[in-house]
Amino acid sequence: MSTKDLKIKTGVVKRTHKELIYYVKEATHQQGRIDKMTADGADEHDVRKQYEVLEETNMMLPDVKKRLAVAYKELQDIVVCVADVYGKDLRLCCSTVVLR
Repeated sequence: MSTKDLKIKTGVVKRTHKELIYYVKEATHQQGRIDKMTADGADEHDVRKQYEVLEETNMMLPDVKKRLAVAYKELQDIVVCVADVYGKDLRLCCSTVVLR
């Protein structure tokens, strides 16, 4: 494994994690929008369309979580390979990193 592979996998994990955060924020924002529209007495059709948008966002969450788990596992595998080459210090350092 090269440092290039490590950088690529790290980038994939970072990007996918950002994507997950975005979808969670979008779902929260969309739910707030629906609540506000309902409280303001907006047209039922408009509220229904916003629910559809919320459902689409919620449908993306399991996929993004799965892709993040796969990418994180691949990154861990590369780190283990690199740790085998560079020793226990790297393995100890990487074991303290926790993905939130």
